[in-house]
Amino acid sequence: MTSIDAHFKTLRESFETRIPYTGGLHTVKPEDLVLYYDVEGEEHPCRIDLSSAREAELVALTAACQKASFGLGGKDVLDESYRKAGKMDTTSFAARFDVSGLLEIISPEILGAQDAKESQYLRAELYKLNDTPRNEDMIGSLVVIYPTAHEGGGLALEHGGKNWVFDSAAEISAAEETPALAYVAFYSDVTHAVETVSTGHRVTLTYNLFLADRGAGAVQRHVPGPEQAFERALRALLADSSFLPDDGLLGFGLEHQYPLPSSSQSVSYSVPSRLSRVLRLLKGSDAHIRAVSERVGLETTVMILYDDSSKYGLRVRDLLADDVLDLEHIRLEQGDEEDFQRELSQMGWVVKEAEEDEEGEIEVDWVIPLNALNRVSSSFIAYGNEATVAYVYGNAALFVKVPAAGKGVRA
Repeated sequence: MTSIDAHFKTLRESFETRIPYTGGLHTVKPEDLVLYYDVEGEEHPCRIDLSSAREAELVALTAACQKASFGLGGKDVLDESYRKAGKMDTTSFAARFDVSGLLEIISPEILGAQDAKESQYLRAELYKLNDTPRNEDMIGSLVVIYPTAHEGGGLALEHGGKNWVFDSAAEISAAEETPALAYVAFYSDVTHAVETVSTGHRVTLTYNLFLADRGAGAVQRHVPGPEQAFERALRALLADSSFLPDDGLLGFGLEHQYPLPSSSQSVSYSVPSRLSRVLRLLKGSDAHIRAVSERVGLETTVMILYDDSSKYGLRVRDLLADDVLDLEHIRLEQGDEEDFQRELSQMGWVVKEAEEDEEGEIEVDWVIPLNALNRVSSSFIAYGNEATVAYVYGNAALFVKVPAAGKGVRA
C-alpha cells in the first residue's frame, strides 16, 4: 500500500462508526412534567402531571387527541390496526418543559461538524404532541418521551442498511435520577417507526430541528478524534506533490439524503447553484468532511455527476454539473448524438476517464464511492420511429477542490 493509499484509507474510515442518532435521559424539574391541554366543550384547559398521572387522566388526554396518521410508502396513512396513536396540535396544549437545555446536550452530536466560523446553531420548533414530523427543510427531529408507565413503544431506526431501537421505556425505568425525560434525536433522512406499545401510555413531544444563524460571538468547539485523523490524512495528501499534481477533485458519496431541486424548476446557469442550499444542510459525516476540508483551506461543493445510464442506450460521458440539468428544450434526432454530447459538455465539466484522457477537463479521485442515495433525472425528447421521453441520470455528491501542487494551500 502506497502512502497515498494509506491516507485515502484513513479518510474513508474516519467516520464509519458514527451512528445517525443520539438518545438518553435528561433530568428535569418536577414542574417540567406538567402539561395543559384543551378539551372540546370545556371552558378551561385541563392539567396533567405526567410524573404521577393516573390511568383515568391518561385516558382523558388520549381522548382529547386526534387520530394520528403515519408515513407509509410516501403517503400519509391512517390505519389503527397497524398503529393506534393520537396527536394534538400546538394550538391545543402547552408544555412547561423548556427544551433549550436539552438542545445544548444534543447539539455536539447532531451538529458536531459545524465550525464556529459558520455561526450556526440548532433551533427546535415544537411540532405536535404525539406525532412524527415530516418536513423536507429540517435537519432532524427530537422526540421527548415523558416518564409515564408503559412497555414497548421503542423507536426503531434504520439508515444505510443498519438498524437500531431506542427503548425509551427501558431508559425511563432504569433512571437513577428522577424526575427525568427520555429523548432521542435523529437526522431527517433516518427511517423511523414507533413499535407497538403493549401496556400503558407513551406520551411524547416532537420537535423539528433546523439550522439557524448564531451571529457574532460563537465559541470554538472541541474537534473530535475521528475528525482530527481525517484532517491529518488530508494535510498529508496535500503535501505530497504526486497527488493530483495538476489540480482536481476529491469525491465523497453522500451518507445522508437531501432535498434536491428538480429539473422542471427554472434553471439559470448565470446565478449561484441551487445545490449550495444542500451544502448548508449537510449533516453527520457529510458535514464533518466539509468542515475539515474548509478548515484546511479547501473549497467544497455539492455537484451532480451524470453518467451513461440512459435507459435508451445513449452514451453519455461522465459529466459534473453544479445544478440539475435542464434538457426539456432538447429534441434529439437519430444521428445527432455528437451534437447532444457537445451541448451537454457546455453545461458542466467532462470527467477524465484516465490520466491520458485529453478530452476530460477534470480529474476526480473518489474517497467514498458514489451512491444513488441522492439521484436525479433530466428528461428530453428523443426521436426514432416516434417521439419518446428519454432521460439522463445523475447522482449528487460532495466534492473537495484540490489545487495544483505548489498552488494555494499547497504552496
